[in-house]
Amino acid sequence: MNNQQQANFPSIDEKELYRLAARLKALPEPGFFEFETKKVLQEFLANIGAGAEHAESAGNLAKPAGTASPGIRIIDGLARTAVLAELGDPEAPALILLADIDALPTPGAPGGIAHSCGHYAQAAIMASVFKALVKSGLPERAGMRLLFLGAPAEEYVELPRRMELKKNGELYFLSGKQELIRLGIFDTPCLVLKYHSMEDSSDRELTVNGSLAGFMAKRAEFFGKPAHAGAHPEDGINALSAANIALQAIHAQRDSLKDEDQVKIHPILTQGGAVVNIVPAKAVIETYVRARNQAALADAAKKVDRSFRAGALALGAALRITDTPGYQPLLASPAMGEILGKAALNFEAPERIDFDDRSNASDDIGDVACLVPIGQLGCSGFTGTIHSKDFEPSDPSRAYLKPANILFRTAQLLLEDEGAAARRIIKEFKPRFSKTEYLATVESMFSIRDFREV
Repeated sequence: MNNQQQANFPSIDEKELYRLAARLKALPEPGFFEFETKKVLQEFLANIGAGAEHAESAGNLAKPAGTASPGIRIIDGLARTAVLAELGDPEAPALILLADIDALPTPGAPGGIAHSCGHYAQAAIMASVFKALVKSGLPERAGMRLLFLGAPAEEYVELPRRMELKKNGELYFLSGKQELIRLGIFDTPCLVLKYHSMEDSSDRELTVNGSLAGFMAKRAEFFGKPAHAGAHPEDGINALSAANIALQAIHAQRDSLKDEDQVKIHPILTQGGAVVNIVPAKAVIETYVRARNQAALADAAKKVDRSFRAGALALGAALRITDTPGYQPLLASPAMGEILGKAALNFEAPERIDFDDRSNASDDIGDVACLVPIGQLGCSGFTGTIHSKDFEPSDPSRAYLKPANILFRTAQLLLEDEGAAARRIIKEFKPRFSKTEYLATVESMFSIRDFREV
């Protein structure tokens, strides 16, 4: 960046960013239960300017063109705990600053839960970028709408608890962004910026528009027959043995999976018997099936189902397989990546930026990317291992301030010249699904199938 650009470049409030990050980090909450996190973010957003208005429910989203209220509108009642702040005409094309807000059950962490994926950093950074953009006046000059969107429940965990919420009518899909898609947040023309924390690495400092795998979730329940394990085991049907055979059958399938599809299957045994002297009457396996594309995902899912059935058949156990939809593979917008990369080069040497990251992790941002153009930045500044209790910021300026400045600069490039770049990207984007097709696809992945071998 030259001296003239530096002089004109608005700044992120560094101390305020650090304070907000620390406050959110201290409030780890599970998906769809981020109530305290929501309060903190809404308070921060409401204090950006005197023009902030609170909307009582998501019904306030439906406003006719030309009736935009001055200042920031804070919309409540979305996906239980989503946080939405909006500036500008509700009918104008939008730049959405999207952040996850949930924490993750983490072994060894106080209370068993922690921000071990860095979502608090996303929320603090995006809220700070939102504030800086509001203060800059860029969105108004571009004639575009600006949104901060704190999405709940990115981590696809605690599914029985979420299925109970679904049963009670409190949500329909099991992830935050899937719910927000259903509720129409991405229906009007828009483009999305997102950020994710990364561990420190000697190879890279940043990633721009890395790709992610898609996945689906499976739960296999094996039902046997209890009996005295010492006196009369022959009278029982060992559900744990059926599950163990199924696990070995899954392992035996690995040679049939193509390397280029990067299929990952990682089951856990969550139930395997009640007491040691009773033949296990029930065993439960839970797993994700991940792949780089939908065809490979479907193929691997069939092989996992066959493995489950093989275990049940071998022991004469009954079997129930429950499928729930996971996430779509992430294919970010190349046009957004070009702008994001240009901004990143203002702050980092090109040899320290990875423009071709291919991760086998998953994120429901992949679902959003099927419908609207997205750009995602990854930034180092954390030590330890992601999804473990030791995942901590190693350098606040790199963990928080650098990504905030890069994203702010990206927004500037998108919004300058009356939003020319943003409008062009929105116009030229080709979605992979219509919203109707997307919702039908996700809905079709819910299933419960029973196999009675006894």
